[in-house]
Amino acid sequence: MKKICAAAAAGLVTSVACAQSSLTMFGVVDAAVTYTTGSGPASTSRWQLTNSANSFSRLGFRGNEDLGGGLSAGFWLEEGLMNDTGTGFPSNTNNQLNGTAGLGTQTFNRRSTVSLTSSTLGELRLGRDYTPTFWNTALFDPFGTGSGIGANQLYFSGLGGLQAPTGTRASNSIGYFLPANLGGFYGSVMYAMGENISNSTLPATPGALPVPNKNDGRYGGIRLGYQSGPFHVSIATGLTTYATGDLRVSNLGASWTFEQLMGLRVMGEYYVESLGAVDGKGALLGFILPVGPGEIKASYARYVRQPVGNVPDPTTSKLALGYVYNFSKRTAVYATVARLTNSNGASQALTGVTTSPNHASTGGETGVRVAF
Repeated sequence: MKKICAAAAAGLVTSVACAQSSLTMFGVVDAAVTYTTGSGPASTSRWQLTNSANSFSRLGFRGNEDLGGGLSAGFWLEEGLMNDTGTGFPSNTNNQLNGTAGLGTQTFNRRSTVSLTSSTLGELRLGRDYTPTFWNTALFDPFGTGSGIGANQLYFSGLGGLQAPTGTRASNSIGYFLPANLGGFYGSVMYAMGENISNSTLPATPGALPVPNKNDGRYGGIRLGYQSGPFHVSIATGLTTYATGDLRVSNLGASWTFEQLMGLRVMGEYYVESLGAVDGKGALLGFILPVGPGEIKASYARYVRQPVGNVPDPTTSKLALGYVYNFSKRTAVYATVARLTNSNGASQALTGVTTSPNHASTGGETGVRVAF
């Protein structure tokens, strides 16, 4: 990381300004060669040069100013990068499908916030930020939420995951975070606005009454957790309002680090959700085992969609195994293999391919990640 004094050109007051404020530029560039394939009569396969397989590629700037008396002000601007093509990830302006910016647009889609923090009262944060319900998915999966073939299956196939406007982040949000000195306890709440006008309605079909949707895109969520020594547990829940059916997501994550077993960290997540009348639920169990300068990671996830009516529940399971070798704190190489299986009509597949219902998808990837 490169730290730059925010007032480096301020002449005689430079030393004072440097002691009170800072600007940090940071990022990750991650690329991998990936091969994935489906199975069955409607299957495809593909070789790709992908990005973000181990950790999402990004470029960011964050700053902080000490205001005295335990109070500070800060900002955070962070954009996702598709470094295999030199473009950016999409963002969303109103937490609704019609607010999604085009793929490839360079935006600060990952985080764009300004905040005031008190050492005794906590932090007030405004802007586009991670939702409380996203954090457990990110922290309690050995593969995190990179877009590689080992990534969290609950997040990628769930109703409230990758494809949902508030599955990861919410725009127009007001967030509050408890102070950090609570003996291991922490928590946050968020309220985000869809910003529709007061008489907004859904497009109506001829002869039908208009359906008000002024609250579409409104999100509310809360997360509470405890971390001390080897133990970490967190629970979160959130609701996004839509006239066509609300999105509800709740999850519970936990981990334990066994120092006497080479620092083995075992973790898991339980996940329940609904979108209107359709429900979903899933669970994940995994571990990270440090081995010399690297680490072995593995996970097993199972997700069940529960549609309306007396029909079989489409079910998807994924087993992933990976290894990361750290040349330094900044640079690593990695390799991952994964196999995804479907039943009861499910047809999920690994990155970039299709598979027939009730068939499997397999793949492998190897890449390099550099952080700065």
